[in-house]
Amino acid sequence: MRDDGPPAMLSPGDVVVGYTVEGQLGRGGFGTVYRATCEGQLAALKLLHLPRVGARVEREVSILLRLRHPNVVGIRGFGYWPAAAPEFAVIAMEYVEGRQLDAWARDENPSARQVLKVVLDVARALAATHEAGVVHRDVKEANVMVRASDGLAVLVDYGVGDYEGAPGVTLSVLPPGTPEYRPPEAWLFFEEHSGVRGARYIPGPADDLWALGVALYHLLTARAPFEAGDDQSFINAVISHTPTSPREENARVPQALSDVCMRLLEKDPKERYLDAGALCAALETALAGADEAWNVPLCDAYGLDTATTEGKVDPVAQWMNKPMHRPRRGRRPAPAVAGVLAAQDSELGLEGLAFPCGEGAESDGSPTWTPEVAQWPDVNARLPRPLLRRGVWTAAGISFLCVAAAWVLLWGGRDVGPRGSQALPGRQEVATYAKKPQAAPAAAPIGPEAIPAAVAPPATLPEVTATVTTPKRDTPSSPTAPAKKGTRLFSSAVATAALCTTFACSGPQVRPAPEPEPCPAGATKGMKKLGMDIGDREGASFVRGDQKYVTVKEGTAQIIVGSDYATLSGRLVIADRVYVRLTRARFRGESFPVCLEVQDGSRNRGLEIEGGGGETGKARVYSAVFVSAVSEFE
Repeated sequence: MRDDGPPAMLSPGDVVVGYTVEGQLGRGGFGTVYRATCEGQLAALKLLHLPRVGARVEREVSILLRLRHPNVVGIRGFGYWPAAAPEFAVIAMEYVEGRQLDAWARDENPSARQVLKVVLDVARALAATHEAGVVHRDVKEANVMVRASDGLAVLVDYGVGDYEGAPGVTLSVLPPGTPEYRPPEAWLFFEEHSGVRGARYIPGPADDLWALGVALYHLLTARAPFEAGDDQSFINAVISHTPTSPREENARVPQALSDVCMRLLEKDPKERYLDAGALCAALETALAGADEAWNVPLCDAYGLDTATTEGKVDPVAQWMNKPMHRPRRGRRPAPAVAGVLAAQDSELGLEGLAFPCGEGAESDGSPTWTPEVAQWPDVNARLPRPLLRRGVWTAAGISFLCVAAAWVLLWGGRDVGPRGSQALPGRQEVATYAKKPQAAPAAAPIGPEAIPAAVAPPATLPEVTATVTTPKRDTPSSPTAPAKKGTRLFSSAVATAALCTTFACSGPQVRPAPEPEPCPAGATKGMKKLGMDIGDREGASFVRGDQKYVTVKEGTAQIIVGSDYATLSGRLVIADRVYVRLTRARFRGESFPVCLEVQDGSRNRGLEIEGGGGETGKARVYSAVFVSAVSEFE
């Protein structure tokens, strides 16, 4: 099993090249980004694993040193760490406190005027970038931060950027980047030169303009410009299909802004704007002619009429009567109600259904259907996302059969016509379901190009290891509650479960335990530094202080062991139990490999999940654990 890179290894309070770490912001296959301070100034500290990044780090630093622009993330410093035996390259960058562009659009439901101003900021950043002889090569919403204080957009993450004379870092036909943002000329080159030894596609400024056009299309319509059922169909669509204009997709999009977007998506790069400066001029002209219609939010907002209260309607019937209208964005006014409905949907196995956002369908903000893209380091290893999309729709189609069949059983024998008393309710909507655990890996970065240079949440920092939660008290059923409601919901669940068994569409599946894998090189020697030999066992904890139940998340994990508080880092997998494999230790200022497996008090591998179930990507466990030194992960 391939290691996904060095796990998060720094803890709050650690000092690296003069910067004091406050918390983790993001992680990729080649390193991790932290929020840190130096002399009272905030910074985004990017640690890149030297054995993996090679010449990439020098390219990124060289690029950032060339650029000085308010819409481009700034560099504060660069160095190697630890000083005695460097294992990581460290890039300190400007800390942009705000949200990624896609999150900003989802939360704020911006108007055309707001979208234009943000895109104009990115165009200005590209103009400065191209003028310096640099190509970003990975322009997308995830690499644009919208600053909370003033709404300024900042282009970040030049990890896969390029400039003339830069040392080559890949042997692939196509360079690293995000497939759904590649222009048609890149795919044509790939089709013509795939398998040709030494063939390399060299992106230019026109590639960045195309990618910005894709991002603009997303912002204006809440959907992708190109959709297909498989990889090759997607590539063919990008090469030869002209997407529907944003104005046709969404009548609230001004014609001038729609025209700019379509020109950015011209197949022939010569037909796009001459350069980013020309794009800036076009956007400024459109802004100068904007009227009051440009101030209307591009999507419908969520209102009190977009959710119902618990028990008013049968959830199956509610889903079957989902209204059809313009996509929605913005914050929901009643999250508590949405949570109740999401829980009801989960009981009936409806949480896996997704609806495409577009005219005649509603967006729920889920990454299952949005154009957020997994960031793949090598196109030869993995092609665009439509394959994933195909799997999503296959699952949704099977779920639809299950729910439809359940609906037939529930309502088929009843009189639902004008004379009946069981008529289906009118305009009601199903609340958003919880994000699937596999959504995080899909959107999570796996290469240096995928680590945002300065990602900052607007309020609180994301948790790194575990979130302490208070156990919910069981609420007794009201003695006056009508029995019919409970009976009807129960019968719906039974009918749906039976039909799903018939159609082989199951609910949440229990994942198997992780596959065996070898220990990292040097782990035995590293564990001796902790005073542990193979077979030794030590008490440890997810948290410092008093022991308690904590909620842990799938992905990176950190465990504290010993009275000296050595920090162990590794990977956490949620299956029938919570499995934690620790491969790195940080102790007394030194970092080294280890091979430790988390066990419970009975020497069983993994930890029991409190309350059962871990299909949400989170699980509740007791914070006190044991770590055992092993020669391999079984």
